[in-house]
Amino acid sequence: MLTEPTAVLLTGASGYLGGSLLVYLLNKFDLEFRNIKLFTLVRKSEQVLKVLEQGGKVIPLIGDVQDAEGMKKLIIDNLVSIVIETVDARQFAVAEPCIEALAVVKERLNVPVHFVHTSGAKMFSSHVGIDQSNFLNDDGDVYNTMAELDTRHSVMKQFVSLNNQIIDFAESKGIRSYIVAPPMVYGPGTGFGNKISIQIVALVRVARTLGVLFEVDQTDTTWALMHIDDQVALYATVLDNILLLKAPYGKNGFYLSENGNFGWRSLSLAIVNALRERNGLENLHELPVATDQDLVAMANVLNCNVGMVPVSIAGNCLIRGNNARKLGWVPQHGVEHLMSNVDKEVAFILEEDSVFSTKTELLLS
Repeated sequence: MLTEPTAVLLTGASGYLGGSLLVYLLNKFDLEFRNIKLFTLVRKSEQVLKVLEQGGKVIPLIGDVQDAEGMKKLIIDNLVSIVIETVDARQFAVAEPCIEALAVVKERLNVPVHFVHTSGAKMFSSHVGIDQSNFLNDDGDVYNTMAELDTRHSVMKQFVSLNNQIIDFAESKGIRSYIVAPPMVYGPGTGFGNKISIQIVALVRVARTLGVLFEVDQTDTTWALMHIDDQVALYATVLDNILLLKAPYGKNGFYLSENGNFGWRSLSLAIVNALRERNGLENLHELPVATDQDLVAMANVLNCNVGMVPVSIAGNCLIRGNNARKLGWVPQHGVEHLMSNVDKEVAFILEEDSVFSTKTELLLS
């Protein structure tokens, strides 16, 4: 007897992460073999055709993650048992209705149900007060590490407890939760919508507008990196193991994405020089140290307050993604790939940035 397919809802089909993940699932995941009925969320009716043009078996649903009652109805009416949320890393109000609806589906179908929340590496970095003397391993006690933080940064303080809040609320409803935290993700997106990321785009914007990048943190801090292809492969690995009921979840279900670290100083210098070469200028060998006036100028470019400039394009993030690797995930692109492709990355961002804007997403990664 054939079993009923597992209904999976992916949000953010027009976004960088969600759009690229949709393409991966349709082309490389074999939904039929895994008996998955895939739904994806779009906000506009004209995006429905864009989804269908991707090919494969996917059902687009029109909705908005900010519409709590609408999200509940979509999940319950379609008996969705797995939600992969890629749109908003900062609001419990987005996760809450999804989890509440999943609880209803769980009761109706009497099967395990799952909520995958996309967080961001900033939530596990120096910006929230994480100890930077050692790497934060996601197969360690991340939950209690986060619970014990005393975050000083006024903006980050608002968000640092969100992941634990989602875990606790999901557990209270009998839902299995998973926290995926992308770092600085680079590489061209493969979806129909936004094809560029956030942090590296911010660096290119500043360099293009001001003609230079600055040392915001003179200690030459480093940050975790991930190519978009590796990031969507991580999501797919987690999903595959969710279906098999093998993926760690709840307080053990952190998936900190990384494949090594890059230095802000090295990347910034490479971006500046990529732009200078395009204009026939000689390479720079060092960056000026940012003054207060420079920070104000950068804040104006990034459309944020001055205090958010270091959060956007500096800081330390020492994380290790052991959980996904234990499930079989094998990333292919490391820091050497990033640094050897800066010219191509800058060229692509310059091409795409005139169409797509990520000014409102500066907190996500």
